[in-house]
Amino acid sequence: MGDYHEFTDQYKVPVIAKLLHALPHYNITFHKINSTFRPNDEIYLESLGILGSVPAALLIVSLLGLLFYLMTRCCDRKPRPAHSITSLKVALSIVTVMCCAAIGLGLYGNDDLHNGLLEVLTAGRKVDNLVTTIRNQTHILENTLTNRIRPQLVELADIFDQPVSNQTALSKLFVSLNIVQGNVTLATNAASDIRRPLMGISMTHFLTRGDQWELIRWPGTVATLALLLVLCAVLLVGVARHSRCALILFSVCGLLAVTGSWLMSGLYLSSSVAVGDLCISPADFLVSTAPRDLPTNVLLHYTQCEPGHTNPFTQRLRESQNSLNNARSAMATVMKISLVLFKSSGLQPKLGAVNADLNSSERLLTQLTALVDCKAVHHNFLAAARGLCEGGLLGLVLMLIASFIAAILLTIMVWVDSHTWIYIRKRNDYAQVDEPSYISHPAPQNHQQMMNAARTLPRNHNGYVLEDPFVTRPARFPPPFSRSLFLCSLSSRFLCSCAISDIPGTSVRR
Repeated sequence: MGDYHEFTDQYKVPVIAKLLHALPHYNITFHKINSTFRPNDEIYLESLGILGSVPAALLIVSLLGLLFYLMTRCCDRKPRPAHSITSLKVALSIVTVMCCAAIGLGLYGNDDLHNGLLEVLTAGRKVDNLVTTIRNQTHILENTLTNRIRPQLVELADIFDQPVSNQTALSKLFVSLNIVQGNVTLATNAASDIRRPLMGISMTHFLTRGDQWELIRWPGTVATLALLLVLCAVLLVGVARHSRCALILFSVCGLLAVTGSWLMSGLYLSSSVAVGDLCISPADFLVSTAPRDLPTNVLLHYTQCEPGHTNPFTQRLRESQNSLNNARSAMATVMKISLVLFKSSGLQPKLGAVNADLNSSERLLTQLTALVDCKAVHHNFLAAARGLCEGGLLGLVLMLIASFIAAILLTIMVWVDSHTWIYIRKRNDYAQVDEPSYISHPAPQNHQQMMNAARTLPRNHNGYVLEDPFVTRPARFPPPFSRSLFLCSLSSRFLCSCAISDIPGTSVRR
């Protein structure tokens, strides 16, 4: 049977469950309702939906705030100093690291919830196997008593109908045979009374759906949180490399992440409150959902297992045990008398078969006595309740806190990111391109320099100024800015020539 907790080990409501249960439950008309866990009650589900709508309202507020912000900043193209953008990048990096920490908290809570649900499913599977074993044992006992011992007793009665000289012994033989038949009937009825309340108990469907749901929920949550981590990594890379594309990508995907985080916060809040209400009294919930054929006192006995309570199946087991003992005593009398009165060769094997079946039935009753003990079921009940209400509920609350913090931080990140990438220009906008000089001789800065420049210019035989063969020629189609400089230089040379010609004693040939 294994080592089980003592009888004094009872379920205690966790503090987290008490705090969640204390949250007010309101219906759609804002009237406070009973907070008892009732998953089939529409009003109770309505109150959980109202609690879950609080993060949805915060989502709407955050999206409206982001909309107003973008409306005010979308047309702002004023250049910002480098240190202001650097401060934004530093703030964005710090908030991103904090968001990664919140996501890590969510992964830790998801693992706690997964372990708690596995404990519930494992304990439920053990209880289901135990109930199935009890049903099978009682069915085998009924089948042995009804389909094997009774037909053999009928055959013995046919043999005993043969005429004998000692009628007194024959009469005593029939009395003992009737005692065996009566006690077999009592033992059969007792076994049927034990099996009947257990016929409607079957957790196979629930356990199968729980396994399937958890098989999807746990890796799905891990994948979702991993995607959020990847999104944060993209933002950090964009901040580090001054990548405008990465920041814009985060702005788009960040809106989806913000929406998903707020919605998950609402789902986790409703689920946490529901589990907290359930953990206040899980035994009462089991009583309310138990089959009609299962008496309430039976279920409460196995969930509480207090030393002062009597096992409801003990009386029927004792009746069946006493009936089998009486049947064995009466069968001994039948064997003693019948072997003296009847010399049939087939009598001895039939009597031996009846005794063997009675011994087999007695062993089945001994096994049933151990199986119906409340220690095993109570131990599994405590394991399931603690797995769900301690480890599982703690993990669910951690996921609620993580999603709530991540939603706030992601909202801030989207705001700051949208404020940052607006002022980040392309690389070419910041590069200072040095224009090549298309003028080999700069314009003279004073009167003497202008005169020297005019005298030293090369001329042809007609007196016209020649181009310097060592001057780099400009491109055929220079840029507009360089073309303007070139024209301005030509104008300066023309003005210099006019000034030199006005000086007495000088002349410039053109």
